[in-house]
Amino acid sequence: MSQQETRDERYFAARRATVLSVVINVVLSIGKIMAGILGNSAAMLADGIHSASDLVTDGVVLVAMRIARQGVDEDHPYGHGKYETLATQFVSVALLVVAAGIAIDAWDRLLNPNLTPPNMLALGAAVISILAKEAIFQYTYRLGKRYNAKALIANAWHHRSDAVSSIAALVGIGGAMAGIPLFDPLAAIVVALILGKVGLDLFLEALQDLTDSKGAIDKEVQRRIANLVHAVPGVLSAHLLNPRGLGPDIRVDVHVVVNGYLSVSEGHQIAEHVRLHLLNEVEAVTDVLVHIDPEEDLEDQVPLLTSRKELSKTVHALVDPSPLFHQVDRLTPHYRRSGILLELDLQINWDYPLPLIRTEVARISDALLAAQDELDEVKIGFVMVDRKRA
Repeated sequence: MSQQETRDERYFAARRATVLSVVINVVLSIGKIMAGILGNSAAMLADGIHSASDLVTDGVVLVAMRIARQGVDEDHPYGHGKYETLATQFVSVALLVVAAGIAIDAWDRLLNPNLTPPNMLALGAAVISILAKEAIFQYTYRLGKRYNAKALIANAWHHRSDAVSSIAALVGIGGAMAGIPLFDPLAAIVVALILGKVGLDLFLEALQDLTDSKGAIDKEVQRRIANLVHAVPGVLSAHLLNPRGLGPDIRVDVHVVVNGYLSVSEGHQIAEHVRLHLLNEVEAVTDVLVHIDPEEDLEDQVPLLTSRKELSKTVHALVDPSPLFHQVDRLTPHYRRSGILLELDLQINWDYPLPLIRTEVARISDALLAAQDELDEVKIGFVMVDRKRA
């Protein structure tokens, strides 16, 4: 299944859950608010307001997931996944605002000495609310987990908090009906605390995602990604492994260490194997950037040494004047923390005796080491050619 098909399936699942949630919340919010007013229960009225707030968050989640469905475009090279994170943060702020309003109202009622106990209407509404909201929580949460839709999961917890608040309302209403009127506004305050806790947790989780914190990615997923990188043939080690959340998606940046004497194309092949391995094995991973290192460079700044162009100038200044050498076939610098290993392949005129050639090669090698302080080692190979024919 392609990434676009996955996004489409996630969106349609969210839409099904949201439509069901809207229908239930409309019925519950009207019923609970009426039951709170007619049943004389501050806790039930607070619970009804909570259910009404679910309607707003349902709409926000649906719109955000519709935007996130669009994927990558010119203005959003990493996709629209963070719109789901923004929706999660909106849900969390809505919960905190509702919690504050409920707490303030309940406190005012708590200070009122003439509290009238609630009746059976409020008690029955609380029982129905608990059953309905727990059912919609289970349905929405499972869909969110199945499609790794964080906004859907956040909204599911909003439903669960409604069910928990209904339990608190049930206890408060029952206690007030048993002859302790203070139980009802106290239960409303408990509802507010529950909402505040859920809202704060969701806010902090969304904040981690928006600020590219590693904490936004499940630790087990992080371990799996690391194991998959190390399992690729040619990877000696990996560091600076940084997965970050993009809503339901994950982008991975990683430095992998390979043999420093490989060709650029072989190093690129290893990087491609790492990239495709993660994309194929971890469904949530949608983008991977692999940086190839010839050795571990985690602790120290990699030294910037003499460029190939400057090394080439030095080599030709020594080789070109000599009648023994025809041309430089290959010049390959290997940049190491200890210095540069320079490999040279030279074409040498076969008219000269081998001892003289070896002496001249040794002289060139010593001259290069003396001319360039950053050269750590020089290896010179040569091919005998007929200079007249060449």
